[in-house]
Amino acid sequence: MEAKRAARMLFFLLVFVLLFLPLWGFYVSVRPPKLVSRITPENLGLAYEAVSFTTEDGVELSGWFIPATGGKTNKTVIGLHGYPADKGNILPVLAFLAARYNLMLFDFRYLGASGGRYTTIGARETRDLAAAVAFLRSRGITEVGVWGFSMGGAVALMAAPDLPEIRAVVSESSYARLDLLAPVLFRIPLLRYPLGWLTGLWARVLLGIDLAKVSPMESARRLRVPALILHSRNDHVIPFEHALLLKEALKENPRAEFWFADDLFHGQVGPDYERRIAGFFEASL
Repeated sequence: MEAKRAARMLFFLLVFVLLFLPLWGFYVSVRPPKLVSRITPENLGLAYEAVSFTTEDGVELSGWFIPATGGKTNKTVIGLHGYPADKGNILPVLAFLAARYNLMLFDFRYLGASGGRYTTIGARETRDLAAAVAFLRSRGITEVGVWGFSMGGAVALMAAPDLPEIRAVVSESSYARLDLLAPVLFRIPLLRYPLGWLTGLWARVLLGIDLAKVSPMESARRLRVPALILHSRNDHVIPFEHALLLKEALKENPRAEFWFADDLFHGQVGPDYERRIAGFFEASL
């Protein structure tokens, strides 16, 4: 009897682990605690306009349009934040570009001050970037650069081939394919990969999203505009192997550049960062 009872307990534990743990992983991924910043352009001495616009699937997004401080220009850089942060999180990093370019920063769906019931970690956020480009187009701005960090970098790579207004892309610490990140949710030896796969199954069943098709790597194969890929070999959030996959995908693009650091953490910038980014956009826009 004791053996049968132990077997039943083991069975129910296995069912819990294989079914409900991936469901929990899926839920906390699409509805994570939001990291909301208090900083605004005003805190950095920058004039700005609070703007909003709506995606093709009806999500209202909140953003800032920051005019260039060096004089009127149509040259504009769109900044895309990471997961699960907001536009204020990347503002201090990008503020130096306002001397030469207009800046357009916005919160992805569900995150920051934007609407939406959940995030899709890049899958549908390409619609958010398309809506931002359409908003700028309505103001007569038809040539833009895009800078994206982490999830934002992935969105930039996936959206750019289908948005002719985007003339240059900086993608920092991007993943190469979303399904390759799913096992990172779990730290259970041996089970992390089946649990990651099952989490992806919940995404397909509940949202109709195939994680394997959320692929900056595949989109990058079609990218023909200048692209700068940044990553660190010391990145423990999105492993460096993702950068190598992106590099392979961009091998047919003669205007692709790669800047790989050895000792930076996820989101940490090196001493030559501003000069390198400014030089890239100056040459590309």
